[in-house]
Amino acid sequence: MKKGMNILILLFISTLIMAGCTTSQPARFYTLNTISKPDNASSAAVGKVEIIGVGPVSIPDSLDRPQIVTLSGGNEVIIAEFDRWSGSCRDEIARVITENLSVLLPLQRVVSYAWGRRVSLNSQITVDILRLDGVLGKTVILKANWAILEESGTKTILVRRSDISEPVNGGDYASFVAALSRALGTLSREIAAAAQSPKK
Repeated sequence: MKKGMNILILLFISTLIMAGCTTSQPARFYTLNTISKPDNASSAAVGKVEIIGVGPVSIPDSLDRPQIVTLSGGNEVIIAEFDRWSGSCRDEIARVITENLSVLLPLQRVVSYAWGRRVSLNSQITVDILRLDGVLGKTVILKANWAILEESGTKTILVRRSDISEPVNGGDYASFVAALSRALGTLSREIAAAAQSPKK
Protein backbone atom coordinates (compact mmCIF):
# COMPACT_ATOMS: atom_id res chain seq x y z
CA MET A 1 0.00 0.00 0.00
CA LYS A 2 2.78 2.39 0.97
CA LYS A 3 4.72 1.50 -2.16
CA GLY A 4 1.67 2.22 -4.31
CA MET A 5 1.20 5.60 -2.62
CA ASN A 6 4.85 6.51 -3.28
CA ILE A 7 4.39 5.67 -6.95
CA LEU A 8 1.30 7.91 -7.14
CA ILE A 9 3.19 10.77 -5.49
CA LEU A 10 6.09 10.38 -7.94
CA LEU A 11 3.69 10.35 -10.89
CA PHE A 12 1.99 13.52 -9.58
CA ILE A 13 5.33 15.32 -9.16
CA SER A 14 6.44 14.22 -12.64
CA THR A 15 3.20 15.55 -14.10
CA LEU A 16 3.76 18.94 -12.45
CA ILE A 17 7.35 19.10 -13.74
CA MET A 18 6.29 18.20 -17.28
CA ALA A 19 3.50 20.81 -17.16
CA GLY A 20 6.03 23.45 -16.13
CA CYS A 21 8.42 22.47 -18.91
CA THR A 22 5.75 22.62 -21.61
CA THR A 23 4.33 26.03 -20.61
CA SER A 24 4.96 28.27 -23.61
CA GLN A 25 6.65 31.61 -23.10
CA PRO A 26 4.68 34.78 -23.89
CA ALA A 27 4.99 36.11 -27.43
CA ARG A 28 6.62 39.50 -28.09
CA PHE A 29 5.16 41.75 -30.78
CA TYR A 30 7.03 44.31 -32.91
CA THR A 31 6.22 47.15 -35.29
CA LEU A 32 8.38 49.00 -37.80
CA ASN A 33 9.31 52.63 -37.16
CA THR A 34 9.05 55.50 -39.63
CA ILE A 35 11.72 58.14 -40.18
CA SER A 36 11.60 61.27 -38.06
CA LYS A 37 10.29 64.52 -39.45
CA PRO A 38 13.16 67.04 -39.67
CA ASP A 39 12.91 70.20 -37.58
CA ASN A 40 13.18 72.41 -40.68
CA ALA A 41 10.64 70.45 -42.72
CA SER A 42 8.52 72.44 -45.16
CA SER A 43 4.87 72.93 -44.38
CA ALA A 44 2.37 71.06 -46.48
CA ALA A 45 1.16 73.04 -49.48
CA VAL A 46 -2.33 74.50 -49.41
CA GLY A 47 -4.85 74.25 -52.19
CA LYS A 48 -4.51 71.72 -54.98
CA VAL A 49 -1.49 69.42 -54.54
CA GLU A 50 -0.11 66.45 -56.41
CA ILE A 51 -1.29 63.09 -55.12
CA ILE A 52 1.12 60.15 -55.06
CA GLY A 53 -0.19 56.63 -54.55
CA VAL A 54 2.03 53.99 -52.95
CA GLY A 55 1.29 50.41 -53.90
CA PRO A 56 0.76 47.70 -54.44
CA VAL A 57 3.69 46.57 -52.27
CA SER A 58 4.60 42.90 -52.61
CA ILE A 59 6.86 40.75 -50.41
CA PRO A 60 8.18 37.17 -50.70
CA ASP A 61 5.89 34.40 -49.46
CA SER A 62 8.55 33.39 -46.94
CA LEU A 63 8.10 36.73 -45.13
CA ASP A 64 4.31 36.84 -45.34
CA ARG A 65 3.69 35.28 -41.94
CA PRO A 66 3.10 36.50 -38.35
CA GLN A 67 6.56 35.40 -37.16
CA ILE A 68 9.73 37.39 -37.78
CA VAL A 69 12.05 35.59 -40.21
CA THR A 70 15.85 35.65 -39.93
CA LEU A 71 18.74 33.64 -41.33
CA SER A 72 21.24 31.49 -39.49
CA GLY A 73 24.16 32.81 -41.51
CA GLY A 74 23.97 29.92 -43.96
CA ASN A 75 21.00 28.59 -45.90
CA GLU A 76 18.82 27.95 -42.86
CA VAL A 77 15.73 30.11 -42.31
CA ILE A 78 14.75 30.75 -38.69
CA ILE A 79 11.10 31.46 -37.91
CA ALA A 80 10.78 33.09 -34.48
CA GLU A 81 7.70 31.54 -32.90
CA PHE A 82 7.64 33.97 -29.97
CA ASP A 83 8.80 37.13 -31.80
CA ARG A 84 6.02 38.29 -34.08
CA TRP A 85 4.72 41.25 -36.07
CA SER A 86 1.95 43.27 -34.46
CA GLY A 87 0.06 43.07 -37.76
CA SER A 88 0.55 41.84 -41.32
CA CYS A 89 4.22 42.04 -42.34
CA ARG A 90 3.28 43.25 -45.83
CA ASP A 91 0.95 45.90 -44.44
CA GLU A 92 3.64 47.03 -41.98
CA ILE A 93 6.14 47.52 -44.82
CA ALA A 94 3.61 49.34 -47.01
CA ARG A 95 2.61 51.59 -44.10
CA VAL A 96 6.19 52.56 -43.32
CA ILE A 97 7.04 53.36 -46.94
CA THR A 98 3.89 55.48 -47.27
CA GLU A 99 4.50 57.37 -44.02
CA ASN A 100 8.17 57.87 -44.85
CA LEU A 101 7.31 59.36 -48.23
CA SER A 102 4.78 61.65 -46.56
CA VAL A 103 7.65 63.04 -44.46
CA LEU A 104 10.11 63.21 -47.35
CA LEU A 105 7.63 64.76 -49.82
CA PRO A 106 5.75 67.29 -47.66
CA LEU A 107 4.49 69.28 -50.65
CA GLN A 108 2.64 66.24 -52.02
CA ARG A 109 -0.18 64.18 -50.62
CA VAL A 110 0.84 60.52 -50.29
CA VAL A 111 -1.86 57.86 -50.09
CA SER A 112 -1.62 54.10 -49.71
CA TYR A 113 -3.09 51.35 -51.87
CA ALA A 114 -6.02 50.86 -52.43
CA TRP A 115 -7.09 54.49 -52.70
CA GLY A 116 -10.50 54.15 -54.32
CA ARG A 117 -12.09 55.65 -57.40
CA ARG A 118 -12.56 59.14 -55.99
CA VAL A 119 -8.80 59.71 -55.69
CA SER A 120 -7.18 60.96 -58.89
CA LEU A 121 -3.47 60.20 -58.74
CA ASN A 122 -0.75 62.26 -60.37
CA SER A 123 1.71 59.38 -60.02
CA GLN A 124 1.91 55.90 -58.56
CA ILE A 125 4.82 54.04 -56.94
CA THR A 126 4.88 50.25 -56.97
CA VAL A 127 7.34 48.30 -54.82
CA ASP A 128 8.36 44.65 -55.14
CA ILE A 129 10.40 43.58 -52.11
CA LEU A 130 12.66 40.74 -53.29
CA ARG A 131 14.47 40.25 -50.01
CA LEU A 132 14.19 41.71 -46.50
CA ASP A 133 16.01 39.51 -44.03
CA GLY A 134 19.31 39.10 -42.25
CA VAL A 135 21.18 37.62 -39.30
CA LEU A 136 20.60 38.64 -35.70
CA GLY A 137 23.48 40.78 -34.46
CA LYS A 138 24.95 41.16 -37.96
CA THR A 139 23.30 42.65 -41.04
CA VAL A 140 19.91 43.25 -42.63
CA ILE A 141 19.67 42.95 -46.42
CA LEU A 142 16.97 44.72 -48.44
CA LYS A 143 16.61 44.19 -52.18
CA ALA A 144 13.70 45.74 -54.03
CA ASN A 145 12.50 46.64 -57.51
CA TRP A 146 10.31 49.72 -57.71
CA ALA A 147 8.71 51.87 -60.38
CA ILE A 148 7.08 55.26 -60.82
CA LEU A 149 4.03 55.38 -63.07
CA GLU A 150 1.91 58.20 -64.47
CA GLU A 151 -1.40 58.56 -66.32
CA SER A 152 -3.44 56.49 -63.84
CA GLY A 153 -0.79 53.79 -63.69
CA THR A 154 -0.72 53.11 -67.43
CA LYS A 155 2.61 54.78 -68.25
CA THR A 156 5.86 53.68 -66.62
CA ILE A 157 8.38 56.51 -66.49
CA LEU A 158 11.05 54.99 -64.26
CA VAL A 159 12.08 51.54 -63.04
CA ARG A 160 14.86 51.04 -60.50
CA ARG A 161 16.41 48.51 -58.16
CA SER A 162 17.66 49.18 -54.62
CA ASP A 163 20.25 47.04 -52.81
CA ILE A 164 20.60 48.11 -49.20
CA SER A 165 22.46 46.66 -46.21
CA GLU A 166 22.09 47.86 -42.63
CA PRO A 167 24.06 46.73 -39.55
CA VAL A 168 22.09 45.22 -36.68
CA ASN A 169 23.24 46.91 -33.48
CA GLY A 170 22.40 44.10 -31.07
CA GLY A 171 21.64 40.40 -30.91
CA ASP A 172 17.94 40.65 -30.06
CA TYR A 173 14.83 40.97 -32.23
CA ALA A 174 14.19 44.59 -31.20
CA SER A 175 17.57 45.53 -32.70
CA PHE A 176 16.80 43.47 -35.79
CA VAL A 177 13.45 45.23 -36.35
CA ALA A 178 15.12 48.61 -35.82
CA ALA A 179 17.62 47.73 -38.57
CA LEU A 180 14.74 46.71 -40.87
CA SER A 181 13.16 50.13 -40.22
CA ARG A 182 16.40 51.94 -41.11
CA ALA A 183 16.75 49.91 -44.32
CA LEU A 184 13.20 50.83 -45.33
CA GLY A 185 14.05 54.45 -44.50
CA THR A 186 16.95 54.32 -46.96
CA LEU A 187 14.69 52.78 -49.61
CA SER A 188 12.12 55.52 -49.02
CA ARG A 189 14.77 58.23 -49.47
CA GLU A 190 15.85 56.71 -52.80
CA ILE A 191 12.23 56.62 -53.98
CA ALA A 192 11.57 60.18 -52.80
CA ALA A 193 14.65 61.52 -54.61
CA ALA A 194 13.50 59.89 -57.85
CA ALA A 195 9.90 61.06 -57.38
CA GLN A 196 11.07 64.66 -57.23
CA SER A 197 12.80 64.35 -60.61
CA PRO A 198 11.54 61.07 -62.11
CA LYS A 199 12.49 61.80 -65.72
CA LYS A 200 16.16 62.41 -65.03
